[in-house]
Amino acid sequence: MKKSIAALVAAVALCASTAFAVPTSFVVPNGSTSPFDSWSLGAANSVHAQWEVFTDAYSAPGNAPDVAGSFPAAGSPSGANSLVVGNTAGAFLTGGGNIYSFSAPTSFTVTVPNYNLGAGWNSRFVAQIQNQGSLLDFTSVLLSYDGGNQLLAPTYSDELVGGAIPENLFAWDLAGFNPSTYSLTFKASASSMSLDAIAVDTFTQTGAFTPMGVPEPATAALAAIGLVGSLAVRRRSHRS
Repeated sequence: MKKSIAALVAAVALCASTAFAVPTSFVVPNGSTSPFDSWSLGAANSVHAQWEVFTDAYSAPGNAPDVAGSFPAAGSPSGANSLVVGNTAGAFLTGGGNIYSFSAPTSFTVTVPNYNLGAGWNSRFVAQIQNQGSLLDFTSVLLSYDGGNQLLAPTYSDELVGGAIPENLFAWDLAGFNPSTYSLTFKASASSMSLDAIAVDTFTQTGAFTPMGVPEPATAALAAIGLVGSLAVRRRSHRS
């Protein structure tokens, strides 16, 4: 009984703390920063959608993107037709429009339409997730496509922001294929995770993508200079 009351108090406290939307530090496709070095927001053959305030905690109808700037805005495919669906019965909306459950780990499915260009095209899918409370289960962040159950682990991941409100980026490369639809699934590591925000971006091209996480030449050169300088200082210190 005491444990149930404590859980309820924690849930109420978290709901109160998320009464206002928390700004994100999500990376916007800019044509230079990995994994977005091949395209900028609004480029042909790209899709973008973002959510910061959810209106449906469980099952249908799900959540359409609420942040302005979905791309393409209309037509097929349209970023505006992307959808976040909560899969956990008993989950509810906080005052700030997050999805939360104090009784079970929440799980989610994000569907994102794409160009259906088929073979001969290389595709990249990027998801950014912000949450509070319990941690995200990183092993659960998996990608499938075209109604399949491929459950692909990320090619690359990066912690954008740490601390109490972490933001994490996950990215996948599909070599030689562009699907009609992506399906991203993920879940919390335990109960009491509050889902704050999600952004998804996709891009497809005939050329190869730059490997993700590889420093730009200028950055690598600066790092090398710094390393040489550090070694020189250490040698001088050793001699003295």
